[in-house]
Amino acid sequence: MRTIYTPSTITKELEDKLWNDALIVFDTCALLDFYFLTEEYQQIMRDILIALKDRIWIPAHVKYEFEKNHEKGASNPINEKYSETKIQKNKFVEELKALIELWDKQYYHPFITKQSLQTIKDSLADMEPRIAQIKTIISMQYQDRKKEIQDLKDKDIVGKTVNQFNYGEPLSFSEIKKIAEEGRVRYANHIPPGYKDSGTKSGIRQYGDLIIWKEIIRKARETEKDIIFISNDQKSDWVITDESKNDSLAEKPNSNELGNPCRELLAEFEEETGRNMWIYSTSSFITKLENIYKPSTPQLELQGKLGIVRDVIEQLVNERNIKRKAREFSLLIRCDNCGELFEIDANDFSFDWQVESSEERGMGVESEYVSYENCKCPTCNQENDIELHVWEYPVGAFNYQDIDVSHGSIEKSVNLSHFIHFYDYDECIKCGERAILNDIGLCENCQDEFDRFVNSDD
Repeated sequence: MRTIYTPSTITKELEDKLWNDALIVFDTCALLDFYFLTEEYQQIMRDILIALKDRIWIPAHVKYEFEKNHEKGASNPINEKYSETKIQKNKFVEELKALIELWDKQYYHPFITKQSLQTIKDSLADMEPRIAQIKTIISMQYQDRKKEIQDLKDKDIVGKTVNQFNYGEPLSFSEIKKIAEEGRVRYANHIPPGYKDSGTKSGIRQYGDLIIWKEIIRKARETEKDIIFISNDQKSDWVITDESKNDSLAEKPNSNELGNPCRELLAEFEEETGRNMWIYSTSSFITKLENIYKPSTPQLELQGKLGIVRDVIEQLVNERNIKRKAREFSLLIRCDNCGELFEIDANDFSFDWQVESSEERGMGVESEYVSYENCKCPTCNQENDIELHVWEYPVGAFNYQDIDVSHGSIEKSVNLSHFIHFYDYDECIKCGERAILNDIGLCENCQDEFDRFVNSDD
């Protein structure tokens, strides 16, 4: 059991477990961060999140904050990333001219030789129009991006995607009052999350993070699921930061815990739910996606690694649907050529069974039956020869089966006993073996023995 003394670290085993099955929960700031993606990558991220939407859940308070802020969030890339002021006001050329004028005074420091000074003057003469050209190019590109972002607001890819997720039920007013009462004690003692908002927000707003936290705990308890929480909140009331430089009372954290979830959060979550959780920023979430959802074979990065993640996840979702909807008497085959999974209905096979071999064993004859079939991969048209093998032993009993595919592997087999009919056997009146009997109740061996006796000289 975690305590506040347990280091905030995560093992690979636990992290793999979380990414395999945990519920993925987004904070408001993480959802708004998707507006900073270009249109192409907003579309790719939309495809990824929709493919994962059965695992995604949004707290009710996050939904409220997102709906309140998403219009402003859609414009934030313009305001925060495309300000030309710093570039256009760059004074490098003017400052260099002033230095040249200073260096021209040969009798005083700072001193540069005439030859070097002339080289600088010549370079500046070449550089000045180039820098002006660079500023013009940047300005034109920035104006284009601003227009694209403004036009993209009407499409609102992020907002429409978020609306497709599952949301939590809002807490009742009495529940929120209890959280506020608890929050006053927590914040006074710097117990995360949310105490950093006490000085910047008023009223119920200052308890927004704590409300979200309580919603997450409730959801984990109800679903018995671990949680992956995506949040860009880097304040010390969510993740471990080093505040000892500015606060003499603050404890200096271990360097390997910096940026990890606060110990108190991990301990409280496990104590309240019996489950595990971890926090990732949006950028680390995307990096984890790129590392986890890698293709089985090398692919061209036509849309970058995130595009490949989208393709891999969509393939996994498609395969999950194929497996879920596979019919009872279908084979699922993984093509060796293209790697795709496809379904073949065994009812379409000919089942022209032939006895391949027979061997006398302790309880009678064991017979092997083989049927030769074929199919094509619907994706790449790779031809596949399929061999169906069934062993009969003892006589009349289905003992074992095997299915071989020439250019693929089987991920779901089918019971061949439904597709093979052994002869009706009875017990021989002489030897007692189960076999096909003649009119007088003898098996083939006993009839041969009887015929030899009748035809013998004795």
